[in-house]
Amino acid sequence: MALPTALSDYVKKIGDSAKAIVVGMGVTWRYMVRPKEIITIEYGSKNRAPTKRYIPDRHRGIHYLETEKCIHCHICEKACPVDCIEMDGSREAFEGSWQGDGTFMSRFTLDLNKCIFCNLCCEPCPKECIHMGQEFDVASYSRANGVKNLLTDLPWSVDDRARESEALELIAVVEVEAKERKKREREAKKAAKEAEKKDNDGDKAGS
Repeated sequence: MALPTALSDYVKKIGDSAKAIVVGMGVTWRYMVRPKEIITIEYGSKNRAPTKRYIPDRHRGIHYLETEKCIHCHICEKACPVDCIEMDGSREAFEGSWQGDGTFMSRFTLDLNKCIFCNLCCEPCPKECIHMGQEFDVASYSRANGVKNLLTDLPWSVDDRARESEALELIAVVEVEAKERKKREREAKKAAKEAEKKDNDGDKAGS
């Protein structure tokens, strides 16, 4: 004789709940007898790192930068859908800069409070110098600590902001100087060509 629908559903739910309890307790008992497989690295005052590696190679964790390869092209900054990347620098050397590939940087920050870890900043990079790493813990006591300075791998600090202000002033000066220097070089090159042309014309006229 078949059970009424309501009663059969009730019995089924009891069975599902019992099964879930058995599965959950099975995981608990397994970790009790095989503690080396514990996934939780830190809990309370205890810190036990697992011997097994659980984070995959392509895990989209916190970003890091190979500064020496960066060409400061701003492609990652433009590709970011939430505008969480900010960068400043110059092609001209200035005091206190971080040197990339043919460029000098004063700022390269990423706001982890806004980042959606989409990997769109890494994929178009022509030098493959910005990566998403294995680090995953973004917890902090302050939102300000969520802004990472990729040039130092540390939170963007008050001192960094002060250095950035000074760097922007230096960048403005060195770029004006570089522009004037290049202008003088072009004028000198042009004058040399004109003088050479006159000499050639004089030689032709004399012959």
